Formats: sequence, structure tokens, C-alpha cells
Amino acid sequence: MKNSVALFPAIALCLLLCTCSKDKNELPPITSRGANTFGCLVNGEPVIFTDINKMSGGFIEQYDTTFGWLPYDSCDIWIYMESNTHRVSLYLNNPMAKTSWNLNHTTFGFPEVETPKDYIFIDNKKTSEYTRGFFKSENFRNTEPIFSGAFEFECAYPKTCQTLKVTNGRLDINLNQLQK
Repeated sequence: MKNSVALFPAIALCLLLCTCSKDKNELPPITSRGANTFGCLVNGEPVIFTDINKMSGGFIEQYDTTFGWLPYDSCDIWIYMESNTHRVSLYLNNPMAKTSWNLNHTTFGFPEVETPKDYIFIDNKKTSEYTRGFFKSENFRNTEPIFSGAFEFECAYPKTCQTLKVTNGRLDINLNQLQK
């Protein structure tokens, strides 16, 4: 009986350590502190970015439009992330006034500088009028330079009949720390 009582703390510690190990495919937590994380499930498979060195973007008012570089469609907030297996681009307008964006617009390719739309590219698949989805965040006026939010969408491409279903999306970026 004495040995089993002494064994209990060791078993409890082992169980605690085993349950605390982090799965490499686990999505980052939903935060709003500028953790520089992005994660979602694309057709059930995790897509995760946490390496700030592979992220770029910014807020349009951070740039001198006379001499500075702007993204090709000049959206108000843009974020680009790239890994060995995935590329994600997010383009949203009017974050000082909006907290919710419908991701069901069509934005034509370069140079769409006059009327850019709100959209996300994931692995060269872009949200469009065939998309049902949203991106929600806090008002950027209150959180600048932190931009965080949650998103979900589903695209169906009529020409190919491919479906892209993105769920459990979360983003938490400090725009001042991104490469410009």
C-alpha cells in the first residue's frame, strides 16, 4: 500500500506532462495581443503560420504613397504569409470603421487600384462572388497596431467544381512588426 501511495504523484506528473505536449498541427489560440499568428483548417487540414520572418504587410497609412511601396490593389490592410507548403494573402478595407467583412466580392487582377475588394487568397484560390464567408475583428481604431480576428468561408469554383472550405480561422498580427 505504501508503494502505491508513493507512485500516485509520479503517475499524476506523467499524465500532466503527456497531456501538455503541443501537437504541431494544433491551431494557434484565438488571441488579440499581437502574437503574430495565423491558423485555419483548409478542407480539414491545418494551415499554420507563426514565423514573423515569413510575414509581410501593413496598414495603408503607414506608407508614403508618393515614394513608398503599396500592395498591388492598395487595400487598407494587407497581410501576406508564405511557408514551404502554403501561401496566404488577406486584403481588407476600412478597418477603422468596420468590424465585419463579407468575403464574397470579385476583385480582378492587377492593377485593381481604384476599387479593391475584401478577400483572402489561400494557395492561389481567391474568395469571390461564389463564396459564403466572413472575417470579423475588433475595431482597428481601438487596437492599432494589433489586428486580430476570426474568419470562415467556403468557395465553390463553377469551372472546376472544386470546393475550398476554410474553418476555425484566426489571425493575430502586430502590423508594426511585419516586414514591409
